[in-house]
Order: sequence, then C-alpha cells, then structure tokens
Amino acid sequence: MKNFTSIITAIAFAGIISFVSCSKDRIEPNEDLNSYESMDEYLDSKKQAEQEYEITEEGSEPLQGQQGTKIWIGKDLLMFPDSSDVEWPFTIRLVELYTPKDMIYYQMPSVAGQNMLETEGEIRVRAFKVDPNGVEQELLLKPGRVFAIEMPSDSIRNNLSVYYGYTNQSRPDWTTNVQSLGGNNASLLFTPTATGHSATIGKLGWINCGRPNTGQHTLSFTSETDELTNVKIFAYLPVYKGVVQSYNQSTCAMPDSSYVKVLAMAINSSDELFYTYAYTTLNNSATVPITLEAISDEQLTQLLDSL
Repeated sequence: MKNFTSIITAIAFAGIISFVSCSKDRIEPNEDLNSYESMDEYLDSKKQAEQEYEITEEGSEPLQGQQGTKIWIGKDLLMFPDSSDVEWPFTIRLVELYTPKDMIYYQMPSVAGQNMLETEGEIRVRAFKVDPNGVEQELLLKPGRVFAIEMPSDSIRNNLSVYYGYTNQSRPDWTTNVQSLGGNNASLLFTPTATGHSATIGKLGWINCGRPNTGQHTLSFTSETDELTNVKIFAYLPVYKGVVQSYNQSTCAMPDSSYVKVLAMAINSSDELFYTYAYTTLNNSATVPITLEAISDEQLTQLLDSL
C-alpha cells in the first residue's frame, strides 16, 4: 500500500494541477500501455445479494433486512402497473449498502449531481407480484401513498435528507425531488431514532440517507504504464462515509481538507487483478499518477474491507 500524499503535494506545488469536473470527452486507447478488460462482471460477482421476503399478511412488526433495515409496507399501499389492486401474498426484494466496499461493488456512488453526499447508507426496496396471467410484475405505490423505513446507524444525527436513486446519462444519480421521478409526496428529512434514521418514502427503488457537501477540489488520473479506460477508480471519504466514482479519469469536486482514500482496480484477459491504493488530505485539485500492480482476489477483498 502506498501513500501518495507526497506525490500530490509535489504535483500541486509544481503547478501541474488538472481540474476536470466529470468530463465526457472520449479518451482513445494507447496501444503501448497495459490494457484491461471490463470489471463489471467481476464487481457484479461480489456485490450484495438481493434479499427476498414473502409478505403474507398485515402486521405491526416491520420486515427487517439482514443488516438492520426496517420496512413497514402492506398490500393496500401497492398496485399493479395497470393500477389494479394487490392481494396477499407479495414479495419484497431488498438490497442494503452500508459500507464503502458494498457501494463500490454495486457501483452506486453517493453523489447527487455534482455534490458528494455524506451518507448513512443506500438501500433498494422493490415489490413484486404474479398477476392473474401468471406474469410477475414489479409493483408501484398507489397515488398519494407512502411506506415507512428505518435505516440503521451508529452516528445518529439531524438534517439528513431522503434521496431517491435514478439513472442519469447511464450513470447512477440521486435527487430529493421524488415528484420528478413520478413518486408521491413524503418525508424530506430522516428523523433520528434510538437506532438509526426513519422516514416515509414516496417511491419504491433506491433510497439514500444523506446530506450534500459542496466540493472545491477534484482528482484526475493519468498513467504512463496503464490504459485507464477500463480501470475502475473510486475515492472514499471516511469522515463523510461518501463514495465518489471517477468517470473518464476524473472525480467530481470534493470538500476542502477532506481525507481521501483512492482505489483503482483492473482485471486483464486472464482474470488477473491489479490495483493502486493511495490516500491524502485534499487541499488542492490534482492529477494523480496511476501505476497498477498485481493483487489477489483475497487481498483486494481485505483492502476493500479496511476502507
């Protein structure tokens, strides 16, 4: 593991600073560099499994996920896509992402637009039911209806907003405007509880318990040895529990004086893994050199667990 604090400081004071905010310019491969395959299949093989629960009757007790998420939802809140009513039983499917490792494996960074989110976790809640024709349908909330959740936390606090996930130009994004996604009016903020944060939710799907932070500095990435097109690069900010993903070799802006851990990962055509791990306190925008080294699957997993 290598500390690039000195590298970034040297680059910054030399004035070789690159401030590129989520550039969409195409980067052409260089045949003289080490090349890699897409990491999507590898990351998908490591991501949290979607949990499945059959709901057979109304009750006062919540459904509780494996990592402590609580969900209160009944059939009277739900409808088929054609607006018809739902009868018992139906199925809830839940994904829980409460660690940087799981957010990275799922490639679900905590960034809303250009703002990094301080986050207490991300979950996805979906409901399913087989219709009278024998076809499984993904259910919707009825107009005006909401369901309740509680997301567990060991750092309970006020002023955390309810964010909803959606796809923006083929990338995950978050918004507090549930109506813009076709959802219903619900809680704007999470309420602290004895064990986490609770809210009413106006749309099934991805939910983030977060707070935006205005950024000042970006990191961009370059390499004299490796073609970075298929390299996955993430920045983790422990104070904020926030994960930022680099797109086109650049991050979005992150808060000044943030302690940042950077992990670059790649896989070649022989399924061999490579990485660069580095960390720094972010006082300037900078260009970070990447030199990938071999790493085992077990070692990479341990590194992600240690973030």
